[in-house]
Amino acid sequence: MRRATSRTPAIVAVVVASILAAGKLVVGFLTGSLALVAAGVDNVLDVTCSGLNVFFLGLARKPPDEEHPFGHEKAEALSGVIQATIIAMGGLYLAGRSLWELATGSAISATGPGLIVSLISLAVSVALGLYLSHQARRYRSVALRADAFHYLTDIFTNGTAAVALLLVRMTGAHWWDPVGSLVISLYIVRESVDILKDGANELLDRGVCAETQRAVVRAVESLGPEVRGFSDLRTREAGRTVFVELRLKVDRSVSFERSHELSEELIRRLREELGPTTQVMVDTDPV
Repeated sequence: MRRATSRTPAIVAVVVASILAAGKLVVGFLTGSLALVAAGVDNVLDVTCSGLNVFFLGLARKPPDEEHPFGHEKAEALSGVIQATIIAMGGLYLAGRSLWELATGSAISATGPGLIVSLISLAVSVALGLYLSHQARRYRSVALRADAFHYLTDIFTNGTAAVALLLVRMTGAHWWDPVGSLVISLYIVRESVDILKDGANELLDRGVCAETQRAVVRAVESLGPEVRGFSDLRTREAGRTVFVELRLKVDRSVSFERSHELSEELIRRLREELGPTTQVMVDTDPV
């Protein structure tokens, strides 16, 4: 059986988000619920971002070429930055609309349909968010992790919309609806900042996490007494690929051939530890 690629989860997400968005927006506009419309707009953003993922994940899979000798995997990080920007802009718009309705007043014609749609969307979002989180870990994909975040936050947004509609139903106070919408929009803006930071860090070649750097240290130390340490360690990530550069300090009594064997062994161990696509550049210095 052919192994699924990381575009498949993104395509699934586009289809599901489109269905959820249509349901929420139709019911929201028919009943006048801004909280449900806000949740629907959030799904429209999900559709947009998932569509971007389908494109950028396809671009990231392209092999290196003359213009891009290191490959295209940073396309995933670029996708994450674009998504975060879109999410933040949508959240700010919803916040402004919510404040306007709080100031001018709002009215909901019916709460029952909105509650049903919110609860169904809540269940679907949980399932889809967990699925995408699993796929993001499997492919070590920033773009899919951003996509998973969209649907896991829907747990909060759908829950907030349902609570707001329930409070309107119980109390008759319609201002609960724009309050729920305002809470959803502020949450969207706050959480989009984390996605933006992750994508920007990858685009700016930030070094790998401390645990990955410790894995490099362990790999060097496991080479034996012929190796006296290392210097000039530089690391970065691009999509699922880790890049490692270092200078290996080798006992000066070691032959050139043996130095080469030690370098190749280090590369092998790092790929076992960090993944088969890990790119390692090793220079040796006699000490």
